Amino acid sequence: MLWQAIENMFEHDHSAARGKMALRKLIVFKHDSKLGNAPAHKLFDLIKVEKTEQTKPTRKFGDYKITIEQDQLPDGVQLIEKV
Repeated sequence: MLWQAIENMFEHDHSAARGKMALRKLIVFKHDSKLGNAPAHKLFDLIKVEKTEQTKPTRKFGDYKITIEQDQLPDGVQLIEKV
């Protein structure tokens, strides 16, 4: 139910402030240990968001490239990606 709530959080509230907001990618790190197998900052550094066109202004989600260095994941950490 949590996954459904996150995926649909902007679908039922199209107010003026959030009218065009939408979830595009959800990245979750799952640890084998309850205390975690790696610090958050190291995991977040594995995700890179870059503009595809450096000379043009960004106007849409497709103007960005998202790469995840999954081969660098620490032992005991699993990456779950929802699009």
